[in-house]
Amino acid sequence: MTPPSRPPFSDLPLDKNGPPGNAWGLYGKNDELGALNLITPSTVKAAAQEIQTGDRVSLDWYLNKPSHPSFGRPPFGWRIENRSHPDGTKRTVNDDHLDINTQSSSQWDGFRHYGYQKAARYYGGRTQQDVEGSEVIGIDRVAHSGGITARGVILDYPRYLERKGKDSVYALGANSISAETLRDMLRETGVQPREGDVLLLRTGFTRDYDALGPEEKKALAHKPPAFLGVESTTDTLRWIWESGFVAVAGDAPSFEMAPLVGSHNKPGGIWKGESWEEEMQGGGLLHQWLLGGWGVMIGEMWDLEPLCERAVELGRATCFVSSVPLKVPGGVASPPNAVAIF
Repeated sequence: MTPPSRPPFSDLPLDKNGPPGNAWGLYGKNDELGALNLITPSTVKAAAQEIQTGDRVSLDWYLNKPSHPSFGRPPFGWRIENRSHPDGTKRTVNDDHLDINTQSSSQWDGFRHYGYQKAARYYGGRTQQDVEGSEVIGIDRVAHSGGITARGVILDYPRYLERKGKDSVYALGANSISAETLRDMLRETGVQPREGDVLLLRTGFTRDYDALGPEEKKALAHKPPAFLGVESTTDTLRWIWESGFVAVAGDAPSFEMAPLVGSHNKPGGIWKGESWEEEMQGGGLLHQWLLGGWGVMIGEMWDLEPLCERAVELGRATCFVSSVPLKVPGGVASPPNAVAIF
């Protein structure tokens, strides 16, 4: 069965009793996959045409990076355990144990991660009680459906600035990429976006982070989060919706500019209910609409440096992307386990 295409952005919200911008009900009342419904056998078959040279690039950062995560999250923990014989004799057999907060390194934000703050609802109108009392909209649903296999559209912001003769923007500061710039970057690639695509946006975060010394990396984690990301406006949301992206991923700790809360959360005039300031009191305009409203997953802290280097070498702006999250029942987020193939 072919899923319905997205209606005009001006038709949102679809559930008139729900919060601003929601697309609840577009794929059925009890839907748990959101925009990933647009990944169908036909879109996967079309995306597979991107495999031309067979070059493969991992998109996951190492799990122990960053060494000191921001937002107060704990670092990655790992230990190896030799499987000794019951009599205590060492054997040539090992297990290992991982201790991980799924938001501390490369990740997919699932639909349980961030909802509408004032409405207190996750994707499809689920409540906190719903997600704590069941496995509904868990990230395992994405894995069970076959994961995310799609055409990736690559936008490289630092190289775009170089081509324009503009100064590079430091990714470890509170700067934003406007919707107008995103449109121009896409226009430059010559790629016509289509429903079922995944956006891969390099800001230069991993480049700038890797240039820090050990003490600077430690200090960064204790500062208020301030990172380059896309502009937190409904113009950006409109561009994502109309481009057909079913998931978006970037290399920064937050796909949208951090801090998430502030005057940069601008509605653009489409919400005509209560005051926008009250509605957005929890910040994270894109997080609320993408995850809570549309079921569009957000990837963060992906390692896009080698991807963009290879894209330049091959003269490409698209690739095939395969990503299967961990099959954790009721999971909130997951390492992407992602690979790009050219």
